[in-house]
Amino acid sequence: MGEKCLKNRGDYVFDTLKREILRLELKPGQAISENEICARFEVSRTPVREALRRLQEQGFVRTVPYSGTYVTLLNLDDIRQMIYMRIAVELMVMKDFMQIATPLLLEEVRHHIRCQELLIQQENFEPEDFYAMDDQMHKVWFSATGRLKLWTVIQAQQLHYTRFRMLDFVTETDFTRIIREHAGFLEMLENHDEKGLEDALKKHLSISMTRMKHAIEVEYRDYFEPDSVNL
Repeated sequence: MGEKCLKNRGDYVFDTLKREILRLELKPGQAISENEICARFEVSRTPVREALRRLQEQGFVRTVPYSGTYVTLLNLDDIRQMIYMRIAVELMVMKDFMQIATPLLLEEVRHHIRCQELLIQQENFEPEDFYAMDDQMHKVWFSATGRLKLWTVIQAQQLHYTRFRMLDFVTETDFTRIIREHAGFLEMLENHDEKGLEDALKKHLSISMTRMKHAIEVEYRDYFEPDSVNL
């Protein structure tokens, strides 16, 4: 019973820290103190060390001998490759979706867009909530075409890409632009405009690299591995 309780505590610490890293609540490069975690979660060192070990195995933290444990930095080259892969995969999925999209499926996409519009009308809405809504809309065509395993693979690339997307949303000042692009997707899907869709998706998924150029090189430079910041 004691071992099971210890494991559950370790799982809770692991899940919480992982979520906080992905949400940038724990910043890239930030030091993590065992003592502070023990005090925060009111647990002994054993479940904390187990949680940190698992986080290190998955690449979320790194331990520097005689120094401490730190949240890993973002690798910009990995992010570029992830964006490239997502464009290639998602474009094929959206083309497949275009061929099978019923009025009901298209209405589901329209519903997600409307929810995004309502969200940004709320005062002090959280970018994290928009991020979740954005994911749910993109997931529609993966689900409808029976490609949810591909969606899972994309979501699993969370070490660098998910944190970068969260940083993108945190620094975004024009959410109406994103919603307009989403509405454009819907119109192209309805009109079977494959060429327009290809151009729009490439721009939609890669614009953050251009939009955030200054922030990456200056304001958030310390979040990235030095050798990867070469835009």
